[in-house]
Amino acid sequence: MRKSLALICTAALLGAGPVALAYDAGDIYLRVGATNVDPDDNNGSIDLSAVDPALGNQNIEVDDAWSMTFTVSYQWTRNWAVELLAAYPFEHDISVEGVGKVGSTKQLPPTLSLQYHFLPDGKFQPYVGAGLNYTIFFDDGAEGALKSLGGDLEIEDNSFGLAGQVGFDYMINDKWFVNLDLRYIGIETKAKVTVPGVGTIKEDVSIDPFVYGVNIGYKF
Repeated sequence: MRKSLALICTAALLGAGPVALAYDAGDIYLRVGATNVDPDDNNGSIDLSAVDPALGNQNIEVDDAWSMTFTVSYQWTRNWAVELLAAYPFEHDISVEGVGKVGSTKQLPPTLSLQYHFLPDGKFQPYVGAGLNYTIFFDDGAEGALKSLGGDLEIEDNSFGLAGQVGFDYMINDKWFVNLDLRYIGIETKAKVTVPGVGTIKEDVSIDPFVYGVNIGYKF
């Protein structure tokens, strides 16, 4: 009896064949995870001579931020896919060297990318991508030293720029997979700082972050 059961199970497994891990045209993939936006070290500078001649020109620093991101991609062919990135808002503190924290802002970075998947038949499926980003800034304002002076900080412009990515999916089974993703996004904006008794200072701010994501995914 045991021999018969073993033979039946073996035959069933052989008949079932390998698990279908391949990426196929028409497949839809959802990825959800934690993402860090890490701005470039050189975010620009601001001339504070009008506030205090001793301060002069000081560097602007935008700190990194974590949030939850979501991507949905459509497998156009077995190798080519289109992906849309969305996220829960990221919040960044803004500091000025020699002064400290002067404000904060929130942003949403929707990004549309075209991806090329190199190994659509494997468990390990690396890809590269390129596309367009539109970063929306909101809830900005003065904090710290600037707020104590009664000043204000405003991010005036949303940003439209290019984005590139590399990453891979690792298939756990025919539906679930884990994903690691690295992007570089061109983000440029303008900050307006108002100091009572001094006036308004406008400066360009280059954020240009590396974006690191760790995700769990599901194939529909």
